[in-house]
Amino acid sequence: MYLLRLAACSVVVFMLAVPALAQEPVAAETPAAAPDGTQLAQLPPPGRPVPSDIPVISPVGPESSNFLKLVASDFKNFFSTDTARVFAYTSIAAVATAPWDREGVNNGFNIPTSLFESGNLVGQFAFQVTAGAATWGVGKVIGDGKVAVVGRDIVRSQLLSQVMVQAVKHTVRRERPDGSNSAAFPSGHSASAFATAAVLHRHYGWKIGAPAYAVGAYVSLARMAWNRHHATDVVIGAGFGIASARTVTMSVAKTKFSVGVQPQVGGASVNFTKIYK
Repeated sequence: MYLLRLAACSVVVFMLAVPALAQEPVAAETPAAAPDGTQLAQLPPPGRPVPSDIPVISPVGPESSNFLKLVASDFKNFFSTDTARVFAYTSIAAVATAPWDREGVNNGFNIPTSLFESGNLVGQFAFQVTAGAATWGVGKVIGDGKVAVVGRDIVRSQLLSQVMVQAVKHTVRRERPDGSNSAAFPSGHSASAFATAAVLHRHYGWKIGAPAYAVGAYVSLARMAWNRHHATDVVIGAGFGIASARTVTMSVAKTKFSVGVQPQVGGASVNFTKIYK
């Protein structure tokens, strides 16, 4: 019965990501190339005016997009091969930690709860989303676009991870170790903590990511110490947090292009300038 329940949990997790595996990538149209290698748009023959509907595209930065549109796209982009990959790794980790689930009942790990009391606060969705919103606001006030984007991405990852986690909680309905309710799987606290950690890692690298992941591990241990979650609950919760963070930061460190129209004798050209972060 126990193994059957674990298998059912794994199936639910994979159902969230598998649909993306069946999708075929859509090839983007390649603009015509000039003799010097410059990519050109489809323009009229020389001597004819350039149509007014050819857009002049400004450099695209992550801070330039509408927040609500970004959040909507996050839910669509969550179902991707990258998410499937994250859950493949975390599911393996969950299977490895499954034998310790029974030990977690009645705090079988003998973890001193007094050392982990603050983890219950730090891992709360309200705490994490408020911290992200505050970071976003500070970045706007001091004029630091990087800080503002990081704060905004933390808020996005919190919204995405918690919606997904709550959907699975109400589907699986696994009883908590303390018997308080049937909302154990997966851990929302772990998802929130690891979502923030993964956003910081994606933006700043391991120098900031490593201690942030350590905080996530601390929150996860706190949830087990207080007998609120099994080991597999926090592992899969961490997977939801990491997958959500990777979804909202998919453009981080990727190449971007600035596009503009430049008048030429007898016509015009479209210039693509590669921007490196």
